[in-house]
Amino acid sequence: MSSRKGRRLEPSANHLKPDTVLLVTKVTPHSFWFDSWWYEDNSLGGGKSLQINWFKGFSTDELQDPRCKALIDSARRFVGAMRYPLLAKSRATRTVFRQKARRLLDLVTWMYRNAVWTFADLTPEIADWYKSDLLEAGPTGIEGDGEEEEQDSDLEFENDRDEISVSKLFVRLRVLVDIFELSQEFESFPELRLPAHPFRGQSVTSLAESLAISSDGWIPRIPDEVFNPLMQAALNWIDVYSKDILFAQDEYFRVMDSRRKYTGHNYGEFVDAALLNVRFDSCGQLTYQWRPPLLPTVARRKGDALPSDATRGPTSQLRDLIEHLEAAGLGSVQAITGIRISEALHAKAEPRQPNGWPACLIQRASRSGLYDLFYLSSHIFKGERDDQGTPFEWLLGVRPAGTQFLPIAARGILILDKLFLPWRDRFQCDYLVMSLGKGGGLPHSAPAHMKPLTDRQASNLKRFMKQVEVPEEFVDWNVTSHQFRKTFCQDIVRINPRALPAIQEHYGHASAYITDEAYTGNDATMLKLIDDVATREAAKIMLDRVYGKLPLGGKLADVIDARETVIRKLLDGLDTYERRLSALANALSVEGIMIFTSDYLDCLFRPDHAMCHYDFLGYFDKNATRPLRAYRTKKNCSVCQNGVINGYHTPYWEEEYRFNEHVRRANEEIGDLRTAAVAASRAAQARSVLRKCGRWPIHDAN
Repeated sequence: MSSRKGRRLEPSANHLKPDTVLLVTKVTPHSFWFDSWWYEDNSLGGGKSLQINWFKGFSTDELQDPRCKALIDSARRFVGAMRYPLLAKSRATRTVFRQKARRLLDLVTWMYRNAVWTFADLTPEIADWYKSDLLEAGPTGIEGDGEEEEQDSDLEFENDRDEISVSKLFVRLRVLVDIFELSQEFESFPELRLPAHPFRGQSVTSLAESLAISSDGWIPRIPDEVFNPLMQAALNWIDVYSKDILFAQDEYFRVMDSRRKYTGHNYGEFVDAALLNVRFDSCGQLTYQWRPPLLPTVARRKGDALPSDATRGPTSQLRDLIEHLEAAGLGSVQAITGIRISEALHAKAEPRQPNGWPACLIQRASRSGLYDLFYLSSHIFKGERDDQGTPFEWLLGVRPAGTQFLPIAARGILILDKLFLPWRDRFQCDYLVMSLGKGGGLPHSAPAHMKPLTDRQASNLKRFMKQVEVPEEFVDWNVTSHQFRKTFCQDIVRINPRALPAIQEHYGHASAYITDEAYTGNDATMLKLIDDVATREAAKIMLDRVYGKLPLGGKLADVIDARETVIRKLLDGLDTYERRLSALANALSVEGIMIFTSDYLDCLFRPDHAMCHYDFLGYFDKNATRPLRAYRTKKNCSVCQNGVINGYHTPYWEEEYRFNEHVRRANEEIGDLRTAAVAASRAAQARSVLRKCGRWPIHDAN
């Protein structure tokens, strides 16, 4: 970064200064106005320095053209106006550097190559041309930078693979409106003033929705074929393999500390000897080694490696294991909580909790005393103008009071704490996870930057995925850290029956606590996303019933059938499933309708019909927002107009039928006709449900 001295003007109206003044103006502590790169400090958890490459996308010959330089210089003024406007609304620095500047440069590149020489030439007709080119380019043409896809936790972009999403179109079209809104800043720069609204007054959101193939945010979750093996591998590393990695690391420190007694510098052979003797059998708890011992040297597999990097010794192999365990620990936290990687990396280990745990891991009892709750304490940065973030807590897990097991995410944090504890002590760092510096070995002195970075974690996750066995058709699936958030929000609404038992148990406890105590937490964006998923699930059931004749049981099925005409009228003119689903979800959101799941029935909660509240209070509580778990029984739900049964519930009802048929027969044989009659009634109810869901007869029915 530049360390030159220059005239540092106060951060106001630099975009209106003449070029002669801007030549000696520093726009950040590290960059002059006309530098090819602008750098800015970034205090975001896990974030490296913010930067803008003004020449990105242009060839050397193009940069010699004065018209190209003029467009880039105009873009600099727009970025300056976004940060410190006199009249328009200011934008957060991180948003400007990470999103606005990149999309502005995309537009500038397009303008230059299509002979649009000034921003004043961006008429609505030219904007239509730009819009058409975006659509013609397709999804690969408008994907974000690889770095942006991995690091930009503010935007949470998803990879659509085959489709153009609303989010990606939105940010590219929105920059034209930003320029139009900033026109008022440039009275003395007519070449920077757009003559009219680029989209003739239409909102960017509605325009993007009308053009995109898929709707924002509803791209498929991580497939079970990838997520389940990944989580099983993470659990293996946390609960089993970690013992050997921590032991190997202790051996490394033991030898490195003992070398101080020697005057020579040939400690490498002693370190290697100690590491080569490490057995990978969970410190003797396994009858086999889960991986081969470390080797004296291992050939690098990267084709672009330097000749000096042809082999990697035991210390470098140990670092690989440390990074794999780090990825497993962070992955367990993200998958179970939906927390962003920047929020996880900002977690601190010091000062310690009274029970010896790191500062970021908190345990407390629930208000009812029925549950032990585990929280992660960190800072949230999403949408915050304060670069220091705001303190927040995320629910890591729940266990019934009196039990001893630790939730998965809590175990992951404790392993990360043990893994980095000796490094923190040596280098005086308070982050739970810290950077061990560049290079393939382990640091002997404090790294220049100990703050953990999101891009390094993204690389660690990709390398860890190579340790995970997935079906052949999914080997190319690109797992990124923000995809965990989508999976979490869907699983907390409807527990995935295909998930690992440990994951199902976690969500079972968490869902019970959230329903019991109306947990609201304080991560508003997370809660909104969960509510959106719950509303969308409700809309999906109704849509599949109306347009696909989805077999349903329960009182609500009749209500949906009765409202079919109203639903079809609401969705008239929408020709794709995705747009119908979004429109119906929006309508249900206004009414506050969302889904609450159980093994035997889904509740599309409406307070005016909630029999669980009626059973408890003697009347319908019109202010209620969720079912009352203690009174959410089959007896109440079977007569409640909020209940609906679909294919998710048929395994429960099949088992219910088989069990009660067995009870009926057994009691008829011994002459207990009263018990047999009760069982027969329950079996008949299960049979009726299965028939309505199209699952009757089952293979062992009479």
